[in-house]
Amino acid sequence: MTKANARLSRRDFVRWSGMAAGAATLAACAAPVAPAGGDAASGPSEDMEVIVEAWAHWEQGLGWIQNSMDNYGFSEENPHITWNPVVAPFAEIHDKMLAACASGVGVPDVMRVEQGRMSAFFKGEEICFIDLTERIGDRMDDLVLGSAVDYWSWKGKVYGIGNEVNACSLAYRKGVFDEIGIETPFETWDDLMEAGVVLKEAKDMAVISWHDLHDGDFQIMLFAAGGEVFDENGDFGGINDLGKQILEFQRMTIHDLGIAIAAPVTGDSTWSPPIYWEAFRQDQIACTLGAPWHNGKLGREDKIGPGQENEWRLQRIPAGFGANGPTATHGGTSVSIPKQAQHPEEAWQIIEHSHLTEAVLQDSIERGIWPSYIPVLDDPVLNEPYDYYEGQVIGELYKDLALQMPRIFQSPWAPEFHTAINNFVITPVLQDSADIDAAFAELEPELERIKSL
Repeated sequence: MTKANARLSRRDFVRWSGMAAGAATLAACAAPVAPAGGDAASGPSEDMEVIVEAWAHWEQGLGWIQNSMDNYGFSEENPHITWNPVVAPFAEIHDKMLAACASGVGVPDVMRVEQGRMSAFFKGEEICFIDLTERIGDRMDDLVLGSAVDYWSWKGKVYGIGNEVNACSLAYRKGVFDEIGIETPFETWDDLMEAGVVLKEAKDMAVISWHDLHDGDFQIMLFAAGGEVFDENGDFGGINDLGKQILEFQRMTIHDLGIAIAAPVTGDSTWSPPIYWEAFRQDQIACTLGAPWHNGKLGREDKIGPGQENEWRLQRIPAGFGANGPTATHGGTSVSIPKQAQHPEEAWQIIEHSHLTEAVLQDSIERGIWPSYIPVLDDPVLNEPYDYYEGQVIGELYKDLALQMPRIFQSPWAPEFHTAINNFVITPVLQDSADIDAAFAELEPELERIKSL
């Protein structure tokens, strides 16, 4: 039991013990009354302090929720409910979450689960979290479901809500393309490829870098093309012609045309460490693909980024594969309520306030994310001209992309599958130009082995 919850339990004990001790005296003195019914005894009264404990892997991920409570009226209307944040490093906090769910000991009221770690909670017969489907109700229509719920859903039930829309886009260095007479934005991947040939000759610069130690670029392009990384049963959905076409395009731009490079990353940080952005600063790469947390608010003081203010723009993902969708989802962290939470109703009150009202804008103000709650996407906070992109109103782009977000499925084997996809396919193909058919053929038995464990 947590310290906060232990304190509440002792208070409950004293309160209810006192009531029991005085019951006989009260019964003798008072007139008979009808017994309380229904919900009257289902939870603490509003004059009784409730401490909602929440776990996450970064301070701001819980801090913005507290600030939304304070700045958007929740704390004033519910002074008896307080928010107790508990933060630990990424791996440690997710391991603690799994241990608490398995043991039933020390379970908090809210867990913020990163999308890549949610699959671990879907492996057993009993899922740790409360199904939020009925609580959200008709407000599902107010959410960008591909980002807000799909990563934390399994077999038709919703076990968490994410507040970030995470609509992926292509950021391109317009200033460089203007210099060499290339028209932007790029309508198709072929347009970008042709521009890359000119760029390589004119400036010895890569048009894009593909992640060869991470399957994120492959995921983004597959989702945008209408494909599935995982199907409804959690199986890998990329071993098909569409997946092979996307991977061949990435391989060809690196090894055949020489207009792209492998993303400069490190073994312990395979997406965008400082060395990644340094390559942009050194005029080595001209485009980057990703969600708003990656390329949406370049130029902020809390972003590393490439520098080069006023030279960059954002656009939809180019067409050219499958369904030609303009965007994809990538990343996010939920708010989820364990079934063994001591205060599930108060936890839901906070989640409802911070994720299903305008209070969700608090995280946008603090961190520059775009919310998954559709009714606020026209808010002025999200639609100011952005200086870094030379006044581009990127909120208009993100709203358009959000409303076209594809739906996705989660998998109980997601982390293990991603590792296998990287080791058997992405890395060999993008680093060594390995045969794609052979790589996928080697991957299939490994995926079956993982499922059998």
